[in-house]
Amino acid sequence: MIRACGSLAALGLTVLALGAQASCIVLAPQADGGAPLARIAVDERDGRFRIAYIHSVTRTPVEERYFVDGARIVQTEIRFVQHGPGLPTAADAGGSFAHRDGMFVVAGRRSFDEVVMRVHADQQPRLVAGASSVDLAGWGNRAIVMRARAGRCPAP
Repeated sequence: MIRACGSLAALGLTVLALGAQASCIVLAPQADGGAPLARIAVDERDGRFRIAYIHSVTRTPVEERYFVDGARIVQTEIRFVQHGPGLPTAADAGGSFAHRDGMFVVAGRRSFDEVVMRVHADQQPRLVAGASSVDLAGWGNRAIVMRARAGRCPAP
């Protein structure tokens, strides 16, 4: 079943609502705490999603991997080609830092109530959850807050 969520339909984006959905990622503008920009279903089988973008300084790809754990967002890995401002130079306690297949891979378990991102179209930021892919700069260059909610995404 495919269902357009919130203002995604206005942007021509479609989010796949999976039958096994158990969590919902809510994207909202950070500045005004306004209405959600989008709600993205996360499959209950693994709760995984990723954010991919081009680093603003190095102009190389970065991929951050996450999963939803109830109302928490857990970062499990960040992959990048070249070091740049804001990217890790070492792993957190209990994590690992490696160089594999031409990429730096920093693994660990960082848990957040919310994740705030400054998005810009030049960085081509995308959130990918299962078969769904959302252009995070589709609402303009701005700060977006991402939160997780247990349960199905509400109908638009």
